[in-house]
Amino acid sequence: MPSPIASGPASGVTADVALPSRYVAMKAAPASVVQQEPEEPASGYTTTGAVRYARQPANGEEPRVYVYEVPEGQEASNLNPQQYDVTVRDLHSAPEPFTLQHNGFQLERLEVPSDVDWENEEQVKERVYPLVDALLKRVTGATRTLIFDHTLRNGRIDPNGQTKRGQPVPMVHVDYTTKSGAERLDALVPQEEAQRLKQTPFAAIQIWRPLKGPVDESPLAMIDAATVDKEDLMQYAIHFPGRSGYNYAVKHNPKHKFYFAKGMNVDEAYVFVCYDSRADRARFTPHTGFVDFNTSPDAPARESVELRSYCFWEDLEPQEPAMQL
Repeated sequence: MPSPIASGPASGVTADVALPSRYVAMKAAPASVVQQEPEEPASGYTTTGAVRYARQPANGEEPRVYVYEVPEGQEASNLNPQQYDVTVRDLHSAPEPFTLQHNGFQLERLEVPSDVDWENEEQVKERVYPLVDALLKRVTGATRTLIFDHTLRNGRIDPNGQTKRGQPVPMVHVDYTTKSGAERLDALVPQEEAQRLKQTPFAAIQIWRPLKGPVDESPLAMIDAATVDKEDLMQYAIHFPGRSGYNYAVKHNPKHKFYFAKGMNVDEAYVFVCYDSRADRARFTPHTGFVDFNTSPDAPARESVELRSYCFWEDLEPQEPAMQL
């Protein structure tokens, strides 16, 4: 069986179990919880878990979310999340490797020194960013990368749907859109350079890895981009303190197939596409933290890091970014 962990350049369970008590609240709320249609049995390990999908605001408002600071008189979100129980398959037992080009994500090896102080931003930039640069170039064939940010997460998914700073994000989403994929680059480099770089094929690609493992609590799941329809993606404004951008919320579609790396450890990393300027491949990869109903109530809270980057292929023919889904 080929390993699902790709090692070279790429163009890219189900059982009835007792539910841990802290998730009973998530299994209640009958108006907002939907059972997914049962799927045909799959080979390899699978689990069942809870995820949240967005719904179009009923009042015609622009979809939006406020992160960390909510203006007086406003709700944190008007995306009307609805919870679904889904099947999540283990990548380690997948019969074929997943690729960035076709599926939007890959599982890779990423060795990081154990003595890195993740709370020291400069040390992370000096010691970890070069390793991520090498991984991205190996996996994607990019000629240049721009690693511009990283976020640490430590916590559990809140059964009530609230997300505090640093907690796992419990809603299916994509971090960029056809609009913000280019606009974020404008904010990172001088205007003339940004214009030049946007004439080459480019992509926003993220790296996600545990800080401690194995991960059992609130693991990260990916949806195979090949199972996502363009109608599933709903652009929404995301307002941070002092900055706004655009993400895609994801509407429920029973076609979606979820995957995760069971017991993911610190030598493994997801590489996944959040935006690609090219139209002939997987361009947007929905993902989310999820509540795994097979996780022990005593499992330690998830600790992880996500690193954000742009990749550029300056050796390919220039092309305008695709602005349509």
